[in-house]
Amino acid sequence: MNHGKVVTTCILVLNLLFLPLRMNPSAVLPQSSGFGTVHFANSCSAQVQKDFDAAVAMLHSFQYGLAEKTFSQVAQEDPQCAIAYWGAAMSLYHQLWDWPSAESLEKGREYLERAAPLRKNEREAAYLNAAMTFFQPQENLGRVSRTQAYSTAMLHVHERYPQDADATAFYALALLTLPAQAPGGAANQKKAIGLLQNLFADQPEHPGAAHYLIHAADTAELAHLALPAALRYAQIAPSSPHALHMPSHIFVRLGMWPESIASNLASLAAADEATRSLRDDGSGDAMHAMMYLAYSYLQTGQDEDARELSERVSALPGATANDIINNRSILEALYAVETHDWKQASALTLRPTAFPYARVRTFWARAIGAARTGDIASARQNLKKLDEARAGMLAYMRSVDTQMHMGHSGNSDVSVQQLEARAWLAWAEGRSAEALNLMRAATSKEEYFSVESRTVPAYEMLGDMLLELHRPRPALIAYAAALKAAPGRFNAVSGAARASRAVGNRDKARFYYAMLMKCCSPLTRRPELGEAKLFLAAD
Repeated sequence: MNHGKVVTTCILVLNLLFLPLRMNPSAVLPQSSGFGTVHFANSCSAQVQKDFDAAVAMLHSFQYGLAEKTFSQVAQEDPQCAIAYWGAAMSLYHQLWDWPSAESLEKGREYLERAAPLRKNEREAAYLNAAMTFFQPQENLGRVSRTQAYSTAMLHVHERYPQDADATAFYALALLTLPAQAPGGAANQKKAIGLLQNLFADQPEHPGAAHYLIHAADTAELAHLALPAALRYAQIAPSSPHALHMPSHIFVRLGMWPESIASNLASLAAADEATRSLRDDGSGDAMHAMMYLAYSYLQTGQDEDARELSERVSALPGATANDIINNRSILEALYAVETHDWKQASALTLRPTAFPYARVRTFWARAIGAARTGDIASARQNLKKLDEARAGMLAYMRSVDTQMHMGHSGNSDVSVQQLEARAWLAWAEGRSAEALNLMRAATSKEEYFSVESRTVPAYEMLGDMLLELHRPRPALIAYAAALKAAPGRFNAVSGAARASRAVGNRDKARFYYAMLMKCCSPLTRRPELGEAKLFLAAD
């Protein structure tokens, strides 16, 4: 499979500082420019057309709060504009992000009911009916049933109006919202990619075409398909923090660290501007960008910049206490594991109110850190807590599913993180064969579900373990597999260089050390850079 080209040129990017700002609930709405070019034909008055199109563009970039405000303003200015209530309702359905609460479902239904007696043409009625299939009032209609009903309804809109770019984009998004692991999941993804590639080629300025194509191809295997969209999307919607961030989903998959850093710094700046102008709460966009920014900094050896992000998130304006706790916990775990600071990893602080996923990441890092430092008792204790945290996360997911009539979600089997932690404990206890079997099981599970972005691939950990066991030849194979799935990662590149040296392949060692030199910042203090310089100078 083509995973795209690994970009090995690095640039230095300045850090962004946040201002301590507060939101004003009476703030003015944003200007209509800066969110992309959209023209959604409708029967509303001419006075509201510009704002309506802007609201649709905001919706395409998942700027849901701003979109709802703008659609509501359109409805106030033109009380007979039925389609404005469609937009306000759809602003409550955060596809690919989260599931609407019972209150949001009721509010969306109320919006659509207000549109029922108003004037509308056939196309507007089709959009409104599609939205109502999602917001319909049946008490026991679950997540899968709602998403499938909406997807089917949007298919009908798309087929009836094949030249409607927004219908195509929203239908493709609806396909991506369907369960990925359900029968037909891969076919839905493939169909969405085909629709969006054609739409992006025909209308390269359409925000939904670029945005949803990035989401559709956000896997190690498919990322190259969305690279043109990633390179364009930030220019399409420069006022959207989410649009500025989204290209980094593809950049990270392809090892394009300078581009990812620039993308997320721009997103942070836009989120800060939204907060500073009292227009919106940009804290959610800012925290999401910080995760990708920290990960990208670490792959270039800019460790201090990455470390500062975990401190900066604590002072992020607009963020809730729980959001700060969870994001800081995840950032700290990421930093400790990526920098191989096993002592720090083993001593990470678990904050009492951390959400299930943050607890999993913390105990994962602590268990591995303890094992790598030889503290077997602590490793066992943290592995037990990791198992409990994983069970707690699954229970939390099931409780949410029950409340929302979703059906069970999540895989109850042992996770990749649990297998990795168990493998390192077995290694620390001298059970080498079992350790390797456990780590290979982690790689198999990760291959099946695809490697997550912003994490250490299991193949990379397998390479590390094989090097620790003085088996450089299979370690080199493992690192190559890791770099195929997650190109340009600092630790996999440096590990491959060391493994190449150990097997006496100086040409391959030179290749990997040269890649490391080009990839990382010249200011990094990591010993691997000095090692690369010495080898290349002597070679």
